[in-house]
Amino acid sequence: MVKGYLSLVLHAHLPFVRHPEYDQFLEERWFFEAITETYIPLLNAFDNLENEGVDFELTINISPSLCNMLSDDLLKARYVRYLDSMIEFCEKEVQRNRFNPPFHKLAIMYRDRFYQRKEKFVNALGGNLLNEFRRFQDLGNLEIITCGATHGFLPLLAVNSESVKAQIRAGA
Repeated sequence: MVKGYLSLVLHAHLPFVRHPEYDQFLEERWFFEAITETYIPLLNAFDNLENEGVDFELTINISPSLCNMLSDDLLKARYVRYLDSMIEFCEKEVQRNRFNPPFHKLAIMYRDRFYQRKEKFVNALGGNLLNEFRRFQDLGNLEIITCGATHGFLPLLAVNSESVKAQIRAGA
């Protein structure tokens, strides 16, 4: 039997959705949901593997636009505000469904999840997810790579080789 290799490469990207001109902007919610439902749970999984002594190696591609948004102070503050609003909503749902056991249990689960995400983001990580990804890179568990600056499809941009080079330089 021929021995082969498996390479797991995770791709983390979102389009740039920062809009300081509005107090709330619908597309920013995509970013907040991605942090809540993908990036923090992924870091939690890495923590669990580390705590269990599992030696793991993954590669993750973090796009420049996502890096920029994850390090943006306005978006980080708005994310905490988003978490607070979701916690408040869930608290109301816990009360509203107190006599409806299946929905009450579900409301409690979501409330607790949002509390956990806020605890992790604010207290454990100091609002800096990129530092936690870097920590796993420094431990040798994670290789962080990037993509072109605007997440463009490089073969289509190849009609102008200088634009491809610029995408790669700026992305790196």
